[in-house]
Amino acid sequence: WEDVDDEGGSTGAATSVVVVVDDVMTAGTAIKESMAILDDAGARGIGVLIGLDRCERGAGELSAVQQVEQDFGLGITSVITLHDIIEWVQGASNMTAHLEALERYRERYGVT
Repeated sequence: WEDVDDEGGSTGAATSVVVVVDDVMTAGTAIKESMAILDDAGARGIGVLIGLDRCERGAGELSAVQQVEQDFGLGITSVITLHDIIEWVQGASNMTAHLEALERYRERYGVT
């Protein structure tokens, strides 16, 4: 990967760009630590792919995902979110026994 200037010309500097992949995002700690490691290595994180976004609160009113997006200017894509799972459980008659626990978890830790 080669850095380009505003006109699309090469700056002559080679930069490693990385998409961080993580299985689950809770508070965003692993992503923050990964970004520090990448920075120390001279690489640049350009995005994050997470398997499950638990939709937990970060600092203040933001979700952990929103906080990481704001702090690092990264786009974050998740395969599935807690909200998706709750929606699916609501429509799956054989899974409704789990709905109350999922909603309690979201109420205690999550953002809506």
